[in-house]
Amino acid sequence: MNRPKGYDPEPMNVPPLFQSPSRPVKMVRWLITKYMWPQSTLWIAIAALMYHFFTPGVDRFSSFTIDDVALLWLRNTVLMLVVIGGQHWWLHIRKAQGTDYKYESRWLATNRKSFLFSNQTRDNIFFTLVSGGGIAALYEAIMFRLYATESIPQLGSVWAIAAMTFAVFWIEGIHFYANHRLLHIDPMYRWAHALHHRNVNTGPWSGISMHPLEHLLYLSLPFVFLVLPGSPFLVTFCLVYLLLSPSPSHSGFDRFRIGESATLHGGDYFHNLHHRYFEVNYGMLLLPLDKWFGTFHDGSAEAHEQMKDRRRESVE
Repeated sequence: MNRPKGYDPEPMNVPPLFQSPSRPVKMVRWLITKYMWPQSTLWIAIAALMYHFFTPGVDRFSSFTIDDVALLWLRNTVLMLVVIGGQHWWLHIRKAQGTDYKYESRWLATNRKSFLFSNQTRDNIFFTLVSGGGIAALYEAIMFRLYATESIPQLGSVWAIAAMTFAVFWIEGIHFYANHRLLHIDPMYRWAHALHHRNVNTGPWSGISMHPLEHLLYLSLPFVFLVLPGSPFLVTFCLVYLLLSPSPSHSGFDRFRIGESATLHGGDYFHNLHHRYFEVNYGMLLLPLDKWFGTFHDGSAEAHEQMKDRRRESVE
């Protein structure tokens, strides 16, 4: 497939609920053992920790000040340095597992003028922390202001908040697909999304290394609670999830080695194929919109030939 030799997992399938025939019982097992555990559960746990121990009280935001935004940005920065930076250090600096399970055999670019500072990692860190962390802090402060002034409805039940937390993953599946398809249309691609796609060979800091215009779209998920009942915690969860979850999915490694023989699910092969081939897999595997709209690539040779056929048809 004309790329540096690396690790190719087995071809993927859509989740069991969306297969033919549909298998709802197996879907429940898939959600619990593969989708929610361990990564999705980890994002929820980190969000709860951030909200309860490292986030100012919502009442503080009844008077909106730049200091409040700065505090949230500082929290975001420290969190990303620990979680994203930790992954980068383990996989790409210490190289603890070498190229085992690495999608591309080459390492991140260190002398390429297409990147800011001619360095892929420094470029990615800059856009992630400054633009990503800053816009996330601004959005969180805006939503906290609305909750503090009782301008939008708020869920009161712990069970309702828990159910909406789970629903966020599905809502984000639609949100991400919609804004991602928009970003692949000119002039939006040239203005914004091309910056992210410089990362063909990705690392943890590539996940939300985006143009500020793309961050405005990508991080806008919490605004769904302008029309749906939510809570301040759900706002924090949405943003923690959006800031952190792309780091393992863009890590470049399909699995993380734990100890001598055990491994843990790491990267997102589905999205890695999007970075590799550009016009496939715009969404998320959880909600297979790509399958329904004809842009699904499961990593097989057959899917690759189908993609090339679509390309040939588009230029004829």
